[in-house]
Amino acid sequence: MKTKDTKANEMKLKVAKKSNMRNIFIRSIAAGTALISLALAGCGKKEALSPGSITVLEPVSFVEKVRADGTVECSEPHYIYSNLTLPVQEIYVKEGDHVSEGDLLCKLDVRTIEEQIEIQQAAMELTQKNASSQEDAARRQYNIYSEGLKGGTDVNLVAAKAAMESAREVYETAKKRYDDYMESLNMGMDPALSAADQAVAKAATALHQAKSMQYELDDEEHVTDIQKEEAEDAVDSASLAYVQAVESKKNLLRQSDITLADYAKNADDANLNYIIAQSAYNAAVRALENAKATTTDAINKAVLSGDMSVEDLKLAQLRQKLVDSNITSDFEGTVTAVNVEVGENSTGVLFVVEDTSDLILTARVPEKDINSISSDMAITVTPKADNSGSYKGVISRVADSSEKNASGKTDTSGEDAEYKVTIVIEDPDERIRIGMNADAEFTVFEQEGCFTVPKDAVYKDEEGSTSVLAVNTAEGSGTVIKTPVSVVYAGKSMNVIEGSGIASGTRVLTDASAGMELVGTRVNIGK
Repeated sequence: MKTKDTKANEMKLKVAKKSNMRNIFIRSIAAGTALISLALAGCGKKEALSPGSITVLEPVSFVEKVRADGTVECSEPHYIYSNLTLPVQEIYVKEGDHVSEGDLLCKLDVRTIEEQIEIQQAAMELTQKNASSQEDAARRQYNIYSEGLKGGTDVNLVAAKAAMESAREVYETAKKRYDDYMESLNMGMDPALSAADQAVAKAATALHQAKSMQYELDDEEHVTDIQKEEAEDAVDSASLAYVQAVESKKNLLRQSDITLADYAKNADDANLNYIIAQSAYNAAVRALENAKATTTDAINKAVLSGDMSVEDLKLAQLRQKLVDSNITSDFEGTVTAVNVEVGENSTGVLFVVEDTSDLILTARVPEKDINSISSDMAITVTPKADNSGSYKGVISRVADSSEKNASGKTDTSGEDAEYKVTIVIEDPDERIRIGMNADAEFTVFEQEGCFTVPKDAVYKDEEGSTSVLAVNTAEGSGTVIKTPVSVVYAGKSMNVIEGSGIASGTRVLTDASAGMELVGTRVNIGK
């Protein structure tokens, strides 16, 4: 049987072991909370809790904010440039001046442009004069060629036509001579051939008569030899005459063939000459038409060279430069920057005109806070300048990316990234100015009469249910119970909770994970 002292020593040993185990799980917090208990499992004794290990719930006004700094800017600055690079002749405004749309800000020196206009005009006049002269000459020549073709008055064309007509007449004459001779031959109307035919016929008749007389003498008696010789001579003479007549006719026929061939050749030659003359005439017509076409091209070329459309455009562009040399404001506002002096070239931004009542703050929100920012939250903007007020703001844009470096890539230097949040400042006055540094305070969550506990006071089990460990009495001791709650808002260090088991005065353990073994145990609340 164990004595009371022995039991007491065993209890002390168990308490020491459990205290060491709890200290392993307890996390350090700002309040230095730590559960100091002397729990004895199954013994009727009470654990002792230090006051720092619990929190007493009371309705509070809870606000959690995110802060970021930024620069005040005009929401829509107007940058005034010049599309000309010329020396500035005169400046009419200074920083702080109020200007209206169309007001003259400065004037550029346009002497070089005026010289270019004079040169352009002189060149255009000379070109038009030369083109007009060329066009007139080409039109005169065109009219000459046109009249030569239409009226047939061109010298070359008249000569070619006369030669063609002469060749045609020669051909027709030669052709008629051939046709007439051919016809006379075909119809037997040639006098020489007719005479030759008659001579042949006459010689044949004479031969027949001579032979008949010879035959008669042969049949008669008492015909002398002399008579027979005379009759034979007559036949021979008639035969010779007949042969001569036939040969003469043959010679005439051969001569007529030669004459017909000559007539045919003459007609062919005349026809060839006529064809050549026709070709020469057609060539003369084509040459005249080509010359006419050439003068048409010359007219068109002269008209084109006298077309001043492009030069007029160049002149208009130069004159527009005279207009553009007057640099005017395209916006009503205040001149906030004058970046040029008289004599300097008009490059870059010459003037900045801004509406000083249309202000924004470009805040730089750290990456740890960016996901807490939403467009509907309340925002307060406070310039860092002395004697400045505070201004309400509304978010107009949250950047999708952190700032890029010169190569267009996200900075990966390892430092915390920052995201630009654009805030429209409502009702600005003269105490907040463009270029001021200011703080933006984003109200992430705000609630009146709510219960808050440290983040470690809320326990979340494997099923996702949340609860706190509460002491079921407001007296000096009570039992630790697991009380279900809902987390209304999970802040950076504090959670806003609600639940049927909590009320004003409820005592809640500040570290639920470390105190889970005390659930169901009675504890004393130390002082």
